[in-house]
Amino acid sequence: MSDFFSFFSYPFLLLGLTFLIVSSIVFSIQRKNIISKFKQADSKEFKNIRGSIVTNKGTLSRSVEWCSFDLLINQNSIFIFSKHLYFIPSRIIKLRFSNYGDKNTGNFTLLREYKISKNSVEFIYYPSFMIARSRKIYLKNLDQNQISLLENVLNNKSTRMY
Repeated sequence: MSDFFSFFSYPFLLLGLTFLIVSSIVFSIQRKNIISKFKQADSKEFKNIRGSIVTNKGTLSRSVEWCSFDLLINQNSIFIFSKHLYFIPSRIIKLRFSNYGDKNTGNFTLLREYKISKNSVEFIYYPSFMIARSRKIYLKNLDQNQISLLENVLNNKSTRMY
């Protein structure tokens, strides 16, 4: 029993665990608010898609984050809810398609390019706080139904890379 109470003698461990729980609660509340506010009648949702986020930080510097994603896809935007290491909630990314209206997008980042391959999709965007630096989101192991839906939504709304 004394080993159990010695766990609480480590304030940093307890503080970290508390931060993880509170951030998870805040993330889920934000996610529910965004879905209730921006979900359209023809919206699609994908859950637990594996992938990664690669951030170009300079000439020789890159960071890679392995994530799990939940997607809310509208006709003019994609809301990406990422979770680091597949379970720790991290951020909400709002991408709007080029030249396609701003209804139901909120604060957005413009999706610059995308690439669709056999079983994966790559989104490229330039966040406003990163001057001349790109961020790429890789969605991997998608089935053909998900790929065709993304292809139909993105068709002629952003720049496609081949």
